[in-house]
This record gives sequence, structure tokens and C-alpha cells, in this order.
Amino acid sequence: MDEAGAYGERLRKTFKIETAPFFVAKTLTNARIAVTEIRCEKENAGLTEPIPVEDSFLLTIQLRDVAAHGMFLDGREVPTSYLKAGTANFYDLRSSPMANSVSAFHHVSFYVPRAAFLAIAEKEGITAADAFNQNPGVGVADPTLHNLARAIAPCFRDPRLANPLFVDHVAVAATAHAVKNHACNTRCKARAPRLLSGRETAHATERLAEHLDGGIRLDELSADSAISPLDFAIAFENSVGSSIHAWRRGLRAERARKLLSRGYDVEAVAKLLRYDNVAEFADDFVRSHGIAPRNLAPN
Repeated sequence: MDEAGAYGERLRKTFKIETAPFFVAKTLTNARIAVTEIRCEKENAGLTEPIPVEDSFLLTIQLRDVAAHGMFLDGREVPTSYLKAGTANFYDLRSSPMANSVSAFHHVSFYVPRAAFLAIAEKEGITAADAFNQNPGVGVADPTLHNLARAIAPCFRDPRLANPLFVDHVAVAATAHAVKNHACNTRCKARAPRLLSGRETAHATERLAEHLDGGIRLDELSADSAISPLDFAIAFENSVGSSIHAWRRGLRAERARKLLSRGYDVEAVAKLLRYDNVAEFADDFVRSHGIAPRNLAPN
């Protein structure tokens, strides 16, 4: 995949590390949000390479404590502080950020182009939104972004866990939360929420039921609606009462329960519902129902 932004290979070169696994979410008509894992166990790694100036943002969530680091914007050093795990740092790539890596670090970065930023700001009814109002050298504690980063982190080690719908869901949720809570406090009157028609809802739920493993993207689900994938995800939640990802997981869990109750064994249910293995199915079932699937399966 060609990379035309601050994610993946470009961030690998920036931080001078061996690998930088990434996923790209297709959530908007004219912009993509990318998610990259950056990990460096080396201390005193020195200055990062400059990121080419562009009209985009990096939302970085720390997954481990960073005791010491330096930060430069437009060549000028800015104040920094101890970054605890769960700290979110917001970088405006128009200011050519560079870091001086003193401590080891591990974080997840969401690459958000200007088009994505403005589209979400409009949906949230935010006016005069131009950038995030946080000092990137200090950041801000944000448990929601921390939980989203931790949710997607295992996918970098095992890409089989990263079904397209899950990646899209996390990217939309993280970006929308960041824009809503950290971009600007000036708000205009929000527009009435867009709802899906009965036909659109039926079509979307049918497609999700056909892809219980999450092997479908938001842009595919929204293809028959005259709105962007991001608008479609918001409209689905407004119409159904839960996110697309949560609705799919709930249906998959309920189908698993019914199959087990009808006498199917655990291995057969895992295969029918397209889990990669029985262990993954068992973990998902316990998370949804609070009991192990073998407790419902026939002896």
C-alpha cells in the first residue's frame, strides 16, 4: 500500500526503529485515518527525523511511562513533562514536530488528515476548529483514548485480530473523541442527527450478519447510502442504539449461544461463526455471556 502521510514506514524512519506496523481505516469519502504502533526499548535514542510538513495531525497515546523526553516545534524547544501511560499527545504536523528520545517509549499514533479533522468537527457542531489546544510536550490524561489504543494494540502483534470493521470502529471512535474533547470549546447549534431509513437499516444489518467475523469495511456498508462512511456509522448508532461493531459482536454472541443450546459442540460453533480458533471464540463468548461456552455445549 502506498503511504502518503505520517504513518507506517514514514514513522518507522522518523523514529529510527525496525518495524512500525499499521492499519488504514476507510472512514471518510476523501480521507483515511491510519493507526501505527511505535515501540522503542532503547534509551537515549536521540532526535527523531523531521516529519515532512503537511496539514494533518498525529494523536499519540502512550502505552508506557516516558520519564524524560524533549520536544521541538518549528525548531524551537517547548516544555515537556513526565508522560504517564494513558497520556494523549496531539501533534500539528504543520509545525514540524521533532522529539528527543531520552527514555524508552511505546505508543499508538492515529494519523488524522485535515479533511478527517474538519469532517468530524462539523458532525460535532464545533466551530472555529483549527487545531488541538494541547501542548504536545505535556499532553493530557485521557482514559478513553488509552482504552481504545490498548484495544487495538494486540492487533499489531497478530493482524488476524484486526478485522476491517474493528479497525474502522476504533479509528472513528478515537478521532471523534479527540476532536470533541480537545479541539475547541466553541460550539454552534448541532444539526439534527441523520437516521437510516428502514431499508438502509435492514440492508446494513443483513450485510453485517453475512460478515460476523468483521470482514467488511464501513465504505462497503455505506455504499448504497448517499453519505460518507463516517456519517453512516453515526447514523447507524443513532438508528439502532449501538455502534456497528457492538451490534455485530452482539449478534455473533447470540448466534453462538443458540447454536450451543441446540447441541452443537464448541469446535463446530467456532468454525461456523468464522473464528480463527477455539480459544478466540471461548474468550469472546465469556466476554459476552460471562460463562465458558463448554458450560452450554453438550457433554
